[in-house]
Amino acid sequence: MDGIDRRTFLRVTATAGAVAVTGVTVGTGAAAAAVPGFYNPFTGYPITETWEGHLARGSLGGIDYGMPVGTRLPAAGGGVVYNDPDNGTGGYTAVIHHDNGYKTQYLHLSGFVVANGTRVAMGDIVGLSGGYPGAPGSGSSTGPHLHWHMNDPSGTRINPLAFLGGDAPAGDTQVFETAHNSGWQPLPVASIVASKVSAVLRADGTKIIYSVRDGYVYEAASNAGWRNLRVPNLAGVSAISAIAVGSGVVLYTIRSGALWECASGDWVPFCVGYNGSPIYADAVSAVLRSDGTRIVYTVRDGAVFEAASNAGWRNLRVPNLDSVAVVSAISRNGITTLYTIRAGALWETSSVDWRPYAVGYNGSPIYANAVSALHRPDGTRIVYTVRDGAVFEAASNAGWRNLRVPNLGGVGAVSAIYASGTEILYTR
Repeated sequence: MDGIDRRTFLRVTATAGAVAVTGVTVGTGAAAAAVPGFYNPFTGYPITETWEGHLARGSLGGIDYGMPVGTRLPAAGGGVVYNDPDNGTGGYTAVIHHDNGYKTQYLHLSGFVVANGTRVAMGDIVGLSGGYPGAPGSGSSTGPHLHWHMNDPSGTRINPLAFLGGDAPAGDTQVFETAHNSGWQPLPVASIVASKVSAVLRADGTKIIYSVRDGYVYEAASNAGWRNLRVPNLAGVSAISAIAVGSGVVLYTIRSGALWECASGDWVPFCVGYNGSPIYADAVSAVLRSDGTRIVYTVRDGAVFEAASNAGWRNLRVPNLDSVAVVSAISRNGITTLYTIRAGALWETSSVDWRPYAVGYNGSPIYANAVSALHRPDGTRIVYTVRDGAVFEAASNAGWRNLRVPNLGGVGAVSAIYASGTEILYTR
């Protein structure tokens, strides 16, 4: 944000193995024709403050996207980059001068990646997002995010969403299924359109997708032709994590900042907490331990917390983890392993000692804005990450070599399961 008023704190949320982000989808008026040579690189992120919201508080306008510090920022169009390290309340700012006379500005950066005067093509990385309060380059920002706006040839600030031809980037997008044993060919899953998705394999082998659209939760099962049915009693949901328990499913949702549990037997929601004290969170990832204990890992203000069903949901902070944006949890043989994104990089830690390790190949970190992890039957741990709309796969038995999954682009979130002897991804 480029003003000095206090803004709504952003929430970055994770589903069970799938990252989702809390935000709103807003319109900008009648859609115009798409502009050749330009695109919106940020459709996988939430709008945490709209153009109208900026104007209402006295700003000249902008779009705020919630994203972890260090997220790589692609150029919305080709042009020449100029870096401004002292843009007042905007902090570190990268400005792309396009050949048509327009300019694109990225504010509150944590770092620049190209030199002044560098010509870039559409999609080239031009900076790293920032916005952590008080950090170098953050300006007046009160939370990690990107402020994005454009200027027309006369210098007037304009809404980039209107310029690019339409409404706000779709928070609700088509869900696709992609399987390793089919050559990673993505197939749309019926008519499921969602802003968040969490997939689970039920005990009977049925694949089930739980999705969030307009705050409501929907369920679609592979053995019912993916008919998408609304789950009762759930509204105002901003994040979801699903786990298979017994012959059914248990959902953990975040509603109005608090954590709720409900099961497929009756879908009656219960507030999760210790001695009547709710668990407040921005993100959640749940696991079922081998002894039957349900455990939820939540993120609040960058810290990770653990609460277990066999301990009355006492909410305890996980040591050694801070500045966390998203979390994905997996469990095997009584040990839980967490994958977190911190400052844009992927880290692994386990309940053995909660010591975090940077995940990467030969010392090269894996950078991502979304992550979903799974255990293969042979014990191999696999992480699927999203970066700049592409999906990558890294496995523990291959030294975490990070390989791009083919055929997938424009992805905002991923949820991974292992079913019928293969890895299956659900993306949106």
